[in-house]
Amino acid sequence: MRLKDRVAIVTGAARGIGQAYALALAREGATVVVADVLACSETIAQIRENGGQSLGLTVDVADPQSTEAMAANVLLHFGRIDILVNNAAVFDGLELIPFEEISEMEWDRVMAVNVKGLWLCCKAVVPAMKKQARGRIINISSDTIWLGRPFLLHYVTSKGAVFVFTRALARELAGTGINVNAITPGYTVTGSTEARVDPDTIARRAAAVDRQIIKRNERPEDLTGTVVFLASDESEFITGQTINVNGGATHH
Repeated sequence: MRLKDRVAIVTGAARGIGQAYALALAREGATVVVADVLACSETIAQIRENGGQSLGLTVDVADPQSTEAMAANVLLHFGRIDILVNNAAVFDGLELIPFEEISEMEWDRVMAVNVKGLWLCCKAVVPAMKKQARGRIINISSDTIWLGRPFLLHYVTSKGAVFVFTRALARELAGTGINVNAITPGYTVTGSTEARVDPDTIARRAAAVDRQIIKRNERPEDLTGTVVFLASDESEFITGQTINVNGGATHH
């Protein structure tokens, strides 16, 4: 197992893609901290059923007290933090609307979670990683930053910030033993989105597959291998990079 004795935090891991990341890291031997504003019991139960070790924490990534408490709790329970997967984000429920119709409140909410939350989680865990002289930070961006997806300007802008944040932080942490990388998933079909039969969701799935070289829906398990790789020793010489995992929909 590639991640034996490692401690990983996955934000937004109560369901969907974040849950898939958490389960994949646990299968490789990591102790996984499931951090979310939602109840984490389902993810924790699945990890434990498969013989893994897990801790659930209620965390609002946009709140500095909450992220600092997260790091403190993990260190109290396990004594180290090896991996951070910054997955928590606002996306579900966002309407496709012209940029001038986005409310200031919604813009601020997206930026608070998708950008500020990333920064706060890194601030919380990097001191422990520096003491260990080792760490892996994996940020989840989106291939919408390459596509210039219209009518989701706040979301696309926030994920573009994740891309540049990753490059800058990797350079700032040079010499610390902490690697910072990102992935850009494509439109990923989860259990909840697969069940939707509304015309907009069906059209978005079809458009995503049409752009791809690999002509099928992207699923969470298509992403987990890259996350595990970036969390492992196999990626020791990779930092500041963004890896597309989107079936060949874009080339960067």
